[in-house]
Amino acid sequence: MGLSLVACHDPGSNGTTPDAPTGDAVPGVGCTARAPRTVDPEVFVGPTGLENRLIAAIGGATTSLDVQMYLFTVDSIADAIIAAHRRGVNVRVLLDPDHEGNNQTRPALVAAGVPTRNVTSLYTFAHAKYLVIDGTTALIMSMNFNYDAMSSERNYGIVDRDPEDVADVAAIFEMDWASGGGEPPKPADLSCTRLIVSPNNSKLRILELINSATATLDVEVLYLSETSVRNAVGAAKARGVSVRVILAESQNEEPDTSIAYLKGLGIPVKIATSFYLHAKLIVADGVAFVGSENMSQTSLTKNREVGALVFEPTPAAIIAQQFTADWNVATPAP
Repeated sequence: MGLSLVACHDPGSNGTTPDAPTGDAVPGVGCTARAPRTVDPEVFVGPTGLENRLIAAIGGATTSLDVQMYLFTVDSIADAIIAAHRRGVNVRVLLDPDHEGNNQTRPALVAAGVPTRNVTSLYTFAHAKYLVIDGTTALIMSMNFNYDAMSSERNYGIVDRDPEDVADVAAIFEMDWASGGGEPPKPADLSCTRLIVSPNNSKLRILELINSATATLDVEVLYLSETSVRNAVGAAKARGVSVRVILAESQNEEPDTSIAYLKGLGIPVKIATSFYLHAKLIVADGVAFVGSENMSQTSLTKNREVGALVFEPTPAAIIAQQFTADWNVATPAP
């Protein structure tokens, strides 16, 4: 597990190597994004029930709670974090230093005694969105802690209880926490990990996922401006893969270019109009990418971002079904 990382702008231990083989494990088994997990992740989709789910997860913390968030404005979630701190949970919060949306929540957390730091300038944006609870559970997601995410945005997340994955997310937090406090760096060893992390491996692994598609490829993203990713989607169509793309109504970085390019290749493109599309979702032959990464060069190579693949049949099917539901209500691109 070995990395160092960064985030994109939406217009919005125990001393062991977590993926080191143990017992009869196959050497290097954790070194791919599709290494088998010990337990299937649980999928959650926003906005329905999202605020209550997050508050319940935070409320369930008994020993430790680490949070890294790009944008944090929701008072009820801040209150839940403060309540965890007051009941003796070891709480730490990392925020993007530059997003003005954090300017009220940050001082409120600090005033309540919650250890809170800014992610330093290692990255263009600290755009990751995750929680680590009691060292046993990680929530990895595309949602910010903002009111739009709770009420009107399409987002995806997973509850990951695989010990290797949780240890890797925790290592990322420790690295950025130390850096944010001006402490000696604690590099996150992510050379052998399932996680998809910027600036380390996001671009490579997302391209690998798209290039692996042989039958179907579904893309539901805020925008599709990174050239190599867009070209990979086009190449999938050229080799006979059935491709569908949903883009956000108004937040594509280069909507005219992306839409014209994709439609010119015969790829059906729709625009999300019944909700605000903040998702960063790619599903290739039933294997889904979920995380904070947008499809831009900055997000994939310069930000702090965290994501993962969902390849287990039951949770992956939930994601695929939600994509199809969104596709059915989206509007064909002009």
